[in-house]
Amino acid sequence: MDTTKTVNPPQNYWGKLFGIEKFKLEWHAKRLLYKLFGISLPKLADQRDYWQRRGEVYFEEISASGYLDREIFFQDMLVNALSKVKFSSFFEAGCGFGWNIGRVKRDFSDTFVGGVDFSLPQLRNSRRYLEGMDIPVANADACKMPLADNAFDVGFSLGVFMNIHPDKIRLALSEMLRVCGKYIIHIEYDQNQTTPELREKRAFKTNIVSHDYASLYRELGAEVMEFKTYTDFGEAYYEHARKVNSDLDRWEGFEGPEKYIFIVVKV
Repeated sequence: MDTTKTVNPPQNYWGKLFGIEKFKLEWHAKRLLYKLFGISLPKLADQRDYWQRRGEVYFEEISASGYLDREIFFQDMLVNALSKVKFSSFFEAGCGFGWNIGRVKRDFSDTFVGGVDFSLPQLRNSRRYLEGMDIPVANADACKMPLADNAFDVGFSLGVFMNIHPDKIRLALSEMLRVCGKYIIHIEYDQNQTTPELREKRAFKTNIVSHDYASLYRELGAEVMEFKTYTDFGEAYYEHARKVNSDLDRWEGFEGPEKYIFIVVKV
């Protein structure tokens, strides 16, 4: 399956200093602080500015890297879960350029599908990626969505709520419970359910936050129907990855199935 619309990434990614992209210099500086002195900077309280900047080039970067050919394994997990439940509407919190909502609309064509994202550049790119598809998207924060109560049967996020600060995560999950009428599905990062190696690798990153989704949802009175970690789907992931023919070109390396947990919540 063709998972991308490949384009060449622009050369002015967040600007350059001495010919090196500034975001890479920032990343390496934070990494050195942690490696040499054990210093990890505070997590970003709000990532709107981060994703306004990164969103300008995320579509191009991710499409050209071979990343989505491997990441589609997790998208397939979503589609498999959806095939087991009855639903007529679906939305993604943090829909980005539309990769997941486009897939859901193709596989479940009679379903009303939508998305929200607070990055305007990402939403502009979604117009290209979702061209010709009837999928409305809105510029909104997952912590305060302009959606009615029980607006959608199913709500979803993939690698988005790990960008939400711990002070705001309960608000975001409460919003998911308010907006979703039947189920919530997350594919996100939980450092308690990963390897020590990945936990250490991510310790210095100010834009990645770990949350205990199962415990948080239970505190909010929801039922956790399904919960899986890399120990459950890791072998299947690597079997999938071995069949991928595209080259992988990720400047900061690539993280395997241990970066995600898979959780289905009944509202």
